[in-house]
Amino acid sequence: MKTSSARWLAACALAVLAAGQIHLRVRRSLELPRYQAEDESGYFRSESAAQYRYARMAAAGRALPDPDTLAQYPEGIRTGRELTTAMERAAGASRRLLGRLGGSDFRRFVLVWSAAVSSLCVFALGALAWLLCGSAPLALAAAAAFAWSWAGISNGIGTCGLESFALPMLAGGLAFLAAALRGPRSWPHALAAGLLTAAALASWHFARFHLAALWLALGYAGWRRSERRRELRDAAALLLACCAAAGLLSPVLRHNAFIFSPIMNLGLGVTAALTWPGRLRLVIPATIACVALSLRLSGETGSFGHVYALLWDKLRFGLARPADPSLLSAESRLLWTGPFASPQPGFLLYCFLPLGLLILPRLVLRREKDENASAAGALVDGLFVLYLAGTAMVTRLTPMLAWLLCAAGVRLPRRWITAWTAAAFLFLAGLEAAKCWSPASPFNPVLALSALWKTQAPTSSFAHEKALLSWLRTNAGPDRPVLAGYGLSASLLTYAGTPTILQPKFEAPGIRAKVLEYLAALYSNEDAFYAFCRRYRAAWFVYSTEHILDESPDGPRYASGSPDLTPETPAVLFHFAPERLQGFKLAYENPGFRVFTVLERPRMPAGKTPATIDPVYDIENFKPMVDGTGRLHLAVAEANARRARGQRLLFLARILYRTGRREEALSAYKAALAAWPLGEETKAARPPR
Repeated sequence: MKTSSARWLAACALAVLAAGQIHLRVRRSLELPRYQAEDESGYFRSESAAQYRYARMAAAGRALPDPDTLAQYPEGIRTGRELTTAMERAAGASRRLLGRLGGSDFRRFVLVWSAAVSSLCVFALGALAWLLCGSAPLALAAAAAFAWSWAGISNGIGTCGLESFALPMLAGGLAFLAAALRGPRSWPHALAAGLLTAAALASWHFARFHLAALWLALGYAGWRRSERRRELRDAAALLLACCAAAGLLSPVLRHNAFIFSPIMNLGLGVTAALTWPGRLRLVIPATIACVALSLRLSGETGSFGHVYALLWDKLRFGLARPADPSLLSAESRLLWTGPFASPQPGFLLYCFLPLGLLILPRLVLRREKDENASAAGALVDGLFVLYLAGTAMVTRLTPMLAWLLCAAGVRLPRRWITAWTAAAFLFLAGLEAAKCWSPASPFNPVLALSALWKTQAPTSSFAHEKALLSWLRTNAGPDRPVLAGYGLSASLLTYAGTPTILQPKFEAPGIRAKVLEYLAALYSNEDAFYAFCRRYRAAWFVYSTEHILDESPDGPRYASGSPDLTPETPAVLFHFAPERLQGFKLAYENPGFRVFTVLERPRMPAGKTPATIDPVYDIENFKPMVDGTGRLHLAVAEANARRARGQRLLFLARILYRTGRREEALSAYKAALAAWPLGEETKAARPPR
């Protein structure tokens, strides 16, 4: 078969694989419990909600506000200099271009659009794998394993994320870079790699850390394949030039002085080492000194110093958060959660079984002579090892690790590159597809293994959040700022239209200090918290039960650095004794949230408990005890377990009743009452009387 025909057939096969990935990801997104076809409220959360709001503005042809005072009231967030908005603008432009073809549901359009853009990683992987092993069937099988893997799609399920937009650029840049290392006349590939990487830098803040790994991998490839040092030097120089141009042209990168950043200094040092390999004793110390100096002086440290601090703290404490949060820096406590947390063992098992088996042949055959050894292979291997270490620290790196694992897995000795090997890879791809098609299937053995590790944090109810959004949309008003936790605030602005004081995009330096100030006040005393609300002109305060019920390291109590409570802690008063508050008045409650009016002048406490109190707000259900030092101890873990058991039994009772098994339903109902009292969780949320 002619080479051109083989390439066209391979491209068609990759298109089919990409279409399968799009289908799996959109299917999972539409099957989330929070997806409701008739109402989009609350679907996207945290950063995704903030980005969805900007994409919706761009789709309507509206300019993005700069500064955006509604997102971070009253000072505003400087969207042009502190945020990367290329993804939101591209999604909006695509919607305007497609018009009615995009459908009437913009949320669904964003889900499909994000999945389609992200699926371009499949094409980059197919091209790179073919270059590394020289076998189209094996390359396609590896691409199928990634395309249909849980690790490849999980980060993008139900999100409107920058990662989905930038990862294809990073993957494509790596594929072009590998092609540039084949010979001296491959500078167009190196230029394409540089341009794609530069575009990713301007589109996603996290891309700079991929660039840091790329510099180290280039240095490793130069050490392993010294005969290709010239090609590596030329590719590194072009990559450095493109990234420097991005640092000058992109407003966000220019604002952070990216061109003087530690990552650019590292790239300069690697390029110098590849240019003058005989002077490493001078180049390496000089590079280390420049990187260390730029860490202290670069403007980028203000925006990303929290990430460097987090990585250092993770290394100091062996990837496990200490029981005493005060041992961590304030910003590490704030960031060490969600996608920046280290992955749980159950999550890793679910993501990489059976996908991780693709790398086993490489490990078993590592001593055999590798006829496919090349600078491109050394580059991929170096990146794979770096991403393996990086994913152990940051969950967000999972998709790129899976991509590199599939690329590294095809680098086998030639005698092992057979139809049987490709069939084995394709079989693993089929297992991954089955897992993604029905992740909760009882026939999925990986599910049982991953379930051995359970999270500590209590689960929240989407129904309670929807009820909160509905109440705020009706009662709060578009000109009365709302104070809420930073993870919830973006949803309140996007779906209820209320200005918010906090927001979740921590690359804006001012917001981290503001969130830490909020948490410190919430767990100190009412006077301090009232002063915080008045300083930032809050008209409403949305209290979430997680402020007391979440005792895990992912919760706000841990992030505040002061997990101990007293009877006068504001969070305790908001949760258990709103009648004792002087500067706040309870306006609405449901079992997940309470809304308080921030009074213009403190008043005498009301002195009586609201009549509609839900059991979750009754302190007697938490066995309170005050010790000799004045600290309040609550049996939160026990109460959470009893509450969860009561909810499960109540759900079981309803199912039994509907199936006609009334005696069993009555027994389950009585057991549910014994575990946890009935309250507002079984009724529609309503304002207290």
